[in-house]
Amino acid sequence: MIKPISTVFSLCALVSLPAIMTACNAEPEPRRYREIVTLGENSNLQGNPRAAMTWSLPQGWTVQPEGDPMRLTGFWAPDPELVAKGEADPKPADVSIVQLEGDAGGLEANVTRWLGQIKVQGSFAQQAIAEAVPVTFASGQKGIVVDFTGFLSGDLTQTESIVGAIVTVGETTVFVKAMGGRERLQRLKPQLIRFCESLSVGADAKETP
Repeated sequence: MIKPISTVFSLCALVSLPAIMTACNAEPEPRRYREIVTLGENSNLQGNPRAAMTWSLPQGWTVQPEGDPMRLTGFWAPDPELVAKGEADPKPADVSIVQLEGDAGGLEANVTRWLGQIKVQGSFAQQAIAEAVPVTFASGQKGIVVDFTGFLSGDLTQTESIVGAIVTVGETTVFVKAMGGRERLQRLKPQLIRFCESLSVGADAKETP
């Protein structure tokens, strides 16, 4: 999510030298969406837990160390073909879970934002939504899974893509996004959908087998 930064400007003709020095040394204050942090099994969640969240990890997925504060947690998801062969994946997909209040700008705006992250024109957003598949969390909330692996950037050079779920959970929106090589994500998509179907969010979040 792009975070606009407010910048302090000094009006040198109207203030004294001490005021100029104070303004110039002031730290910019970032503006962020308020994040709703949840608690997951074997996760490395950041912040103070406010709601329960449980899931089952597909074979080979591992929890990432704590990092981006905008995430609830993250995982490394290796290529299922390599896992089946018992081989390590040097470039696993990056899977993240983020939860924001409200609709976080709306479905089309968020799909457009994801397209921008892989340098694909936002004009493909409506097509991506039309081709999305439905998904339901274990706790009953319904959403969609969008798949950008069929879209290319304008210069046709982009190799990374996104497959991700967008699900309304009460007064919040949950994003489960996998980002990685296009062909890897095509093979990973069934696992990502099963992972989303194992997610249980809310006060009665339950363990999934």
